[in-house]
Amino acid sequence: MRVYALLCIVAIVYCTQITNQASMFDEQLGQLTKSKLGKTILNMISLQQFTEVDFSPLFTAIDDIVASTQQAKQEEAEQLDSYFQQFLSDSEFYSNQVTEYKTEVAQHQSDITTFKKDRNTLQQSLYDKSQQLTDSQKNQAQLQRTVQNNDQATSKKTAEYDSSISIVDQVIAKLQLVKQSSFIEINKEDLAVSAATFSRRLGEVSHLPHLFEPLSKVLIQMGTSGFADQEQAGNAIKLLNSLREDLVASKLALQMNAQLEKDTNDGLLASLEENINLLNNEIIPQLKADIETKDGEIATKQGLLKDAQSNLDTAQANLDNVNAGWAARQEQNKQLNDGWDNELMLLSQAESALERGGIRRQ
Repeated sequence: MRVYALLCIVAIVYCTQITNQASMFDEQLGQLTKSKLGKTILNMISLQQFTEVDFSPLFTAIDDIVASTQQAKQEEAEQLDSYFQQFLSDSEFYSNQVTEYKTEVAQHQSDITTFKKDRNTLQQSLYDKSQQLTDSQKNQAQLQRTVQNNDQATSKKTAEYDSSISIVDQVIAKLQLVKQSSFIEINKEDLAVSAATFSRRLGEVSHLPHLFEPLSKVLIQMGTSGFADQEQAGNAIKLLNSLREDLVASKLALQMNAQLEKDTNDGLLASLEENINLLNNEIIPQLKADIETKDGEIATKQGLLKDAQSNLDTAQANLDNVNAGWAARQEQNKQLNDGWDNELMLLSQAESALERGGIRRQ
């Protein structure tokens, strides 16, 4: 506005000199018609004519405007420098924040990855131990059935041996009477009855060849008329005593082997029971607790990651705003300086125009 007013004055002054010099400024007049300011000057030229004017205030005004414009440029340069220093400080601050939060985000992400791997390992261990518990319980149940079946089989075989030994003992007792008796005829009749009775009981042990064959032989001999003498009875008793010893030895061997197998199975059952209790009461509960703890750590880390990411986004937005503000401030500075430089150029052109019109500084 100040330059516009000054140019109006210049135009008025210029009008007083242009009467006799119009041909010298045809080109400048043509340029004036291209702008609103120029058209205004031409209108003033056509309306105003002055003579005998003191132009020193005009030059003073020009100098004042130039000085104030230079002062404005200097103040703007200082403000820009101050803004730049603040920009550097803010940029460094937010850049450091961005770097810090990026590092924090990366660390949290790495920790979460590690925690999840650890949790997967714990989960796999829990699965393996649970499978181990299931297998141990199956093995325990199977072994318990085996022990029970073995006990039943041993009891059955022991009862068979006891029955066999009882039969042998009864036959031996009967033969002892024959061997010691002096009433042979009565013994013959008694032997026939006894032989028939023992034959019926022999059916109970017919599945035991080692017992069936010797007893059959003795009972057959007891049923003959010539058996009832002391010599034959004595030989039969020897045979049956040998058989009895074999039966007792076999029974004891059966019981011993059964006990050894039972002791082995009981040891295995005790080991399985211990392992099952350890898995049920310690290992599996501890793994579940560790997984729960790890889930808590992961949740905590995810919360920290969310906060760090939010802080990073804020810091990045602040840094972007600072950079955008500096760019806008630079553009503002450019526009201001372009305007001031244009004013100074116009003032210089105005003074040159005055000089060409014969108006110079006193």
